[in-house]
Amino acid sequence: MVDKRMTPQEVVAQIRNGDTIVIGGWGIDRKPMVLLREIAKSKLKDLTIMSFAGIDIDLLIGAGKVKKFIFPFISLEGAPGVPGNYRRARANAAIEVMEISEYMFVCGLRAAAERLPFYPVRSGLGTDVLKVNPGIVTFKAPYTGEKLVAVPALKADVALLHVSAADPSGYAQILGDPLFDAVMARGAEKVFICAEKIVPQSELRRDYDRIAIYKMYTTGVVEAPYGAHPGFCYPHYEWDARHLTEYSQAAADAEAFKNYLAKYVFNAPDQAAYLKLVGKA
Repeated sequence: MVDKRMTPQEVVAQIRNGDTIVIGGWGIDRKPMVLLREIAKSKLKDLTIMSFAGIDIDLLIGAGKVKKFIFPFISLEGAPGVPGNYRRARANAAIEVMEISEYMFVCGLRAAAERLPFYPVRSGLGTDVLKVNPGIVTFKAPYTGEKLVAVPALKADVALLHVSAADPSGYAQILGDPLFDAVMARGAEKVFICAEKIVPQSELRRDYDRIAIYKMYTTGVVEAPYGAHPGFCYPHYEWDARHLTEYSQAAADAEAFKNYLAKYVFNAPDQAAYLKLVGKA
């Protein structure tokens, strides 16, 4: 068995300027925040981020890492606060955006996973989605002659995922809704998993049906309890309302957010230090 355990720093060392990164989870659910904070403190730049987005994209925009954002929505899913860095960047046209429907986004991920150049859909027809995304083309179906949309494959250089448990070889278990993380893993060149805990493979096999990611797709595994904080990871912990409120207040102003980054990102050399700062140690 190949041991793929890594540190967050070793993961970020494998990411390059200009890479396209797809982030697992949904809103503030199961976001690999320990890895994203490591990106935030790195010298990386000009990243393209694809995500069912929430605090993940807001943090990376606030840290100046994002050139382009491909997404179907951005939401904190009922948690307190608003994504202030995203709002400011969008209002000022500081980043490129490709906003599409949820179904189109999923089909773009599926096309990448299945090594297809595009995925045929009806979603988007008769809407402004195609007007604001002129690069997405329509075509005439060869069998029926109907007009369809060709959603381009959303290929990623890197997938960053957060899971409940993983073994050292890269099998990963997700408790609760696995969402589309497995599709993301199949369509990315490199896949890095952040796990609440690393356990023996025999423990994962006791609940085989919950194994969502297989080792053949996994490049590296990071053990990080509370790795999705301040978001939540079912059934381990809920979102941290106090910290999300603090985050939102900081994100409302660019200068205030620099202070947030200084305190919780640059002043935290590792996850243990971060957890101490947020009162989870």
